[in-house]
Amino acid sequence: MRIVLATPLILPEIGGPAIYTKELTKRLSSLHTITVVAYASTSEKMPGVRLVTVSKNRPLPFRIVKYFLVLLKEAKGADVIYVQNAVASGLPAVLVGMIRRIPVVLKFVGDEAWERASQRKETKKLLEEFLAHPEGSLYVRLLMGLQGFVLRHADIVTTPSAYLLEAIVRTYHLKPERAVVNYNAAEETETAPFTPKRNPYQIAMTARLVAWKGIDGVIRAVALLVDQFPDIALVVAGDGPEEESYKALAHELGVEKHVTFLGRVTRAETWHLRKNSAIYVLNSTYEGLPHTALTSFAAKIPMIATNIPGTNEAVYHEQSGLLVEPGDTEALAAAIARLLADEALQEKLVAGATALLEEKFSWDAHVRTLLNFFDLVVKK
Repeated sequence: MRIVLATPLILPEIGGPAIYTKELTKRLSSLHTITVVAYASTSEKMPGVRLVTVSKNRPLPFRIVKYFLVLLKEAKGADVIYVQNAVASGLPAVLVGMIRRIPVVLKFVGDEAWERASQRKETKKLLEEFLAHPEGSLYVRLLMGLQGFVLRHADIVTTPSAYLLEAIVRTYHLKPERAVVNYNAAEETETAPFTPKRNPYQIAMTARLVAWKGIDGVIRAVALLVDQFPDIALVVAGDGPEEESYKALAHELGVEKHVTFLGRVTRAETWHLRKNSAIYVLNSTYEGLPHTALTSFAAKIPMIATNIPGTNEAVYHEQSGLLVEPGDTEALAAAIARLLADEALQEKLVAGATALLEEKFSWDAHVRTLLNFFDLVVKK
C-alpha cells in the first residue's frame, strides 16, 4: 500500500505528532511505501521514508497553499492519505483527497479552535464548555468552521480517547460510524551510554508552555513544598508563549533556584530527563489522551496527573499514577510530597503503568487497527 502521511510536526520538534510520525513510519516502512509531508524548518532523517517538507518561515495562508501544492503532487497514485491535524494539514489533505479521489483518514488529537482561543486569552472555558458555547474572535470562529468542514469530509476520523470522540461527534455533527477510537501507543525506549541516576527530589515536565498545561500550578506546588523538601527541583522541557510569565511567577514565589526551564530540547533529552527524575507531573486542564503519559509509563517514572477526561483513560488512580483535581494546588503538593516520601508507592505505580502499557497501549494493537481502517476506505 502507498501511504501519504500529512503532519504538522516532525522531529526534532517536541510534540505528540512528531514522535508518533517517527514511531509509526518505523513500523510501516518495511511493508508499505511511505511519504511524509510535513511543515518543518529542520528535520531528522527517517530511514526508508520519503520526507518532503514545507518551510514554516512564511505567513500561515502561504504555508497552507504551498503545503496543498506539495501534497497534491506527492499524493498522485497514493492509496490513502493519513493526516495528523484538522486544519493546517487537514484542510489541504481533504482537498487533495477530493481532487485525486483518494480516501483520507484523519487523526484528531485536539481542538485547534479552542487551543487558539486559549492561547490568545479569548476564552477561559474548558474544552467541553467552549464546544457547547464557542467564544472568541472571528479568527477562532473561522478555525471552528474549517475544522468542522475537514472532519466531515474525512472518510474516517480517529481519536486517541473516547472522551474526545464523543466531544467532536456531538459538536461537529459527525456520523458516528465514521468516527472511531484508536488508542495511542508509547514511543520506543531510548538507550544511553551511561546509567541514569535519579535525583530523588526532581520533578519532570515536558510540554508546550501554554496555559492549559498548568505549569504555573506545579510552580506553586513547589513553593508549598520547599520547606519540607529543601532539595526539590522542577525541570521543565519545552517552549511556548507563557515561558516568561512562568519564570516571573517562580521569581515572585521565591523558588527560581528550584525551577529550571530547559527550552526546546531533543526527544532523547526529554527521555533522559524522565530517567533522571523522581516524578513526572502532568497538570493539564485538557488532554485528548496524553502521549506524554504513555512515554512516562515506558520510562518507568511514577506520575501524577489531573483527573480529567482523556488523561484518566490512561492514568488510573493508585494503579498507574496518582490523580488530583485540576486547579487544586494544595492537593497537587500533597500528592508530590506523598510520592517523594514513599518508594514502595513509586514502585507500585510503575508496575501498574507497565502492565497497562502492554495491555492497552501497544504498538501492535494500534498499527493493526489503523491498517484495518486503511483497508476499509481503500476497498470502498
